[in-house]
Amino acid sequence: MTFVFRLVGALLIAAGSGSYAAADSMSLSGSLGASYSYLKTPGGDTSVWDGLGEVNFTITDPGFNVELRGANDYSNFLQTNGVRHDLWDYGGDAYFRDYAGAIGASVTAVQLPVQHSSQSIAYGGFGEAYLFGAFTLRAKGGAISNDLSGYYAAGGAAAYPVKNIAVNLEFDYAKLEHNGPDLKSVGLTAEYLPVPSVPVSLTFGYSYETVSQISNHVDVWSAGIKVYLGGAGRDGSLRDRQRDGALVWNGAPQNLLGLTL
Repeated sequence: MTFVFRLVGALLIAAGSGSYAAADSMSLSGSLGASYSYLKTPGGDTSVWDGLGEVNFTITDPGFNVELRGANDYSNFLQTNGVRHDLWDYGGDAYFRDYAGAIGASVTAVQLPVQHSSQSIAYGGFGEAYLFGAFTLRAKGGAISNDLSGYYAAGGAAAYPVKNIAVNLEFDYAKLEHNGPDLKSVGLTAEYLPVPSVPVSLTFGYSYETVSQISNHVDVWSAGIKVYLGGAGRDGSLRDRQRDGALVWNGAPQNLLGLTL
């Protein structure tokens, strides 16, 4: 919990420090988000509530950045003997970003449900390329170790039909070693920022997921809200906030939970 309190405190500082710093100067930005997901699984339907916070420290712009993040998932699906268990993950990134894109490394610790004895660590690399003003291409991959061992890979793209709408397509794959299950997922998400001067966006998404140990696929419908703090870029648009503020493409796929059930 200490990590979460520090993260929220840093985000509040970012909110009060102004939305944008001049090039070549240090700046702080971040985001806070909450979402609801409805999962339709072969074994029955369930819901997941998720909270996420990120704080990004830009050392030079363009140049090097450091980011810290934390998230919590709440669901009645994550329980044993009637006792609910939260799923926590937290981590950080170090990366280089300029006008053409970003490239860096990330590490994430995942506190798995109670049937596992400890945390698992996911670490790897990621990158994104900014193609003109309308598109972003993304890729990431890495390994999973500690309680679980395996690897993951993901690719995706974001299209901006207008500056304040982002349509994201993502493909995820993860595999556990020692004859463990694998996860495959394809998802489509739309995000809309109604008023750039009020940096609160709405998200809606769908993903189609398969886990090798489950006989049928899983449908995931989601809706969420996100508050951007700082990192407004040139005009405060959603596109500029995603390219100048806290990262939206880092760490292992969030649906990695499917491999732990």
